[in-house]
Order: sequence, then structure tokens, then C-alpha cells
Amino acid sequence: MSEFPVKFGGYDRARVDAFIATNTAELESGDPSRRAKALAAANAVSFPSAAWRGYDKAAVDHYLRRIGKGRPDDRMSS
Repeated sequence: MSEFPVKFGGYDRARVDAFIATNTAELESGDPSRRAKALAAANAVSFPSAAWRGYDKAAVDHYLRRIGKGRPDDRMSS
């Protein structure tokens, strides 16, 4: 689902994908309180490491910081 690089020991992909799907729906809902909760959730979430291959932690963390600032669209830019 997500377009993050995959690396050994990265974040659990299923959990990241589930969070992003839910969080994106909240951000796009148009409801200010749901949007505020989504922004706060992006700043507070943590993910377990994958047992084998998971999403690159730095890329996911960068994206979460962007969501927390209300700018998720530039996922892979630095």
C-alpha cells in the first residue's frame, strides 16, 4: 500500500499501512476535530520493528513528521 523503501528490521509494514489508511481518512474527513486527532496521532504513534523486512524507519518517521505538520503530500522529499 505505502511507497516506503523496505529494509531489514524496519517498521512492521501492516501496522504502518493500517495507521496511514486510517489517518488519511481522518485528515480528509473535513471534520476539524477528526483532523486535529489525526495530526496528534501522527505525532504520538510508534510502530514495532518487523521480524524480517519492514518499512525504512527514517522514511516513515519523516512522513509522520509531515503529517504532524499538516503536510503529508511530500512523503519522500527531504
